[in-house]
Amino acid sequence: MKRQRTLLVLGLTALVALAFVTVQARADVYMKQKTHTGAMTMMGQTQPEKDEIMVYWIGAGKARTDSEGKSTLFFADKKVLYALDHSAKTYSEVPMDFDKMFEEAGEGESEEEKAQAKKMAEMMKGMAQGMMGSMKVSVTETGETKKIGSWNCRKYNIDMDMGMMKAKSEAWASEDLKVDYNVYFTMANAMMANMPGFDKLAQEMKKVKGVIVYQESTTKVMGQDMKSTVEVLEYSEKGAPAGTYEIPAGYKKVKASRGM
Repeated sequence: MKRQRTLLVLGLTALVALAFVTVQARADVYMKQKTHTGAMTMMGQTQPEKDEIMVYWIGAGKARTDSEGKSTLFFADKKVLYALDHSAKTYSEVPMDFDKMFEEAGEGESEEEKAQAKKMAEMMKGMAQGMMGSMKVSVTETGETKKIGSWNCRKYNIDMDMGMMKAKSEAWASEDLKVDYNVYFTMANAMMANMPGFDKLAQEMKKVKGVIVYQESTTKVMGQDMKSTVEVLEYSEKGAPAGTYEIPAGYKKVKASRGM
């Protein structure tokens, strides 16, 4: 079950990348981003508030993210993501093809495990397809401007309806940050292109001009509100350290269910 949830989160995370417009970068880009998720209670379970720091390295046709002892590598010319677990010194390959991603999720060791995993994968795939098929996104440029840090920003309202989950966001985007988010767009396209409604979603999100440097969101799930903020803390253009886009020597390849 954990693996199926992880695969679905990967797909949704890729969609978030569509909030950034494609701008050709002149060098590798370093970005540090903070996400704050407020506390919430659902079905009797309380989730405490949480802060997460994510570091991005974005190069020509490649990218890396780092957070909490784990990293993800992406290459535009490959059809897999590489998920690294630094504490275990392992890595796994996650297919970027939507169908193959869920096909592999249905694998197991024994015949009974295979049957259970396949059933769960088919259910999760149906949920993901249903969510994408009914998803509606609306981006509105407000005309409001202000400076956040040293960046000139413009405000956008983003409304997202995914049936059981609805989100409203106020996003401030800046064209001062020269980030090549074509890498992220390619990743999202590779994972979601064959899902219904993707093209409309992508076109709508392209209305956001520049990089979102601050965003406040309220997501309603099963009648409960979850509030979150995302902000860019640091940005610079510089050469990435040696080995940034490589799997470290000595890391063992494992299945995604164990390596993620």
